[in-house]
Order: sequence, then structure tokens, then C-alpha cells
Amino acid sequence: MGLFQKKFTCANCKKESSHRHKPKSEWQVEGPLCGDCYVNQMKKFYESSLRQQCVICGMEKDVPDMWEPRYQWDMKGLLCKTCFDKKDAEHKSLKTFCGICGKKLGVFRYNPKKKWIIDGQLCRECWDTQKAKLG
Repeated sequence: MGLFQKKFTCANCKKESSHRHKPKSEWQVEGPLCGDCYVNQMKKFYESSLRQQCVICGMEKDVPDMWEPRYQWDMKGLLCKTCFDKKDAEHKSLKTFCGICGKKLGVFRYNPKKKWIIDGQLCRECWDTQKAKLG
């Protein structure tokens, strides 16, 4: 009857069982697990993957409530709604107003040179003055 069934001890609870479950490598558990411990480890790992921290403020929320940053922002991770709105408003103001004088930009916008170290875009007058000053 018990020819092929060997008993083993669970690596987590040290209980004897006949059916072994192989733990996932990211759980960092050495040795086989019994059914109960396997399910508990799976629940812990799954629940921890459902909550993440906001990249800016560090508030921990559920992943479905988090927002993915826009590709123009060059950010990795997720943002909460308030941080996303702040970052979006900041990005829109950089696109619609001059980075130096604050004048509303029209159709023509000028990108500053990298060596000028200016955030946002420039109007023509500010771009000309920066070009005359810094080259």
C-alpha cells in the first residue's frame, strides 16, 4: 500500500505529510512544504504584490488605485492620484509657459540647449538672449 508514498517533514511547520509542494524561489524557503504552508506562503506573496508605494510620496496603496506615469516624465514605478495630478500639472505648465520669463507660449516653442540647464521650453526672446549670453 505505502510502497511509493514517503513521508516528509514540512520546512515551515515541521509537520509530517505525504504530499510535498515545491516552494517558489522568490519565497526564499528551503525544502518542501505541506499543503497548508504552501497556500499560506502563496497568499502572503500575492497580497504583497497587490500593494505598492508611490514613487514620490511613499504612500502605500493597492495597485489598482495607482497610476502609471506618462512616458515623457522618465519615471519608473507607480504614483498615487494626488502625486500624478501634481506631476501632470507641473508638466503642462512647463509645456505652456516659458521657462525663464513665464510668458504663455504660442505655436512656436524653442527647446533650450542641454548646456543651458533650463527646464521647460522657451519663448523666442528668451531663447535669443540665452543664445547671446551662453552661445
